[in-house]
Amino acid sequence: MLVKNPKFEISAVNPKQYPKNGLPEIVLVGKSNVGKSSFINTMINRKSLARTSSQPRKNKTA
Repeated sequence: MLVKNPKFEISAVNPKQYPKNGLPEIVLVGKSNVGKSSFINTMINRKSLARTSSQPRKNKTA
């Protein structure tokens, strides 16, 4: 899959907030502090599209 021009749209915390744009979705599952955000940033070759933190659960929304 080739990702062109990735952008942050929303931090959705419930299904009503999910984007309805018809684009494919990818799910990453893992415990806190396992590198999910770092993986996203590495795959799209950016440093800060996905928020990262040095402390577990620090980049959690709400």
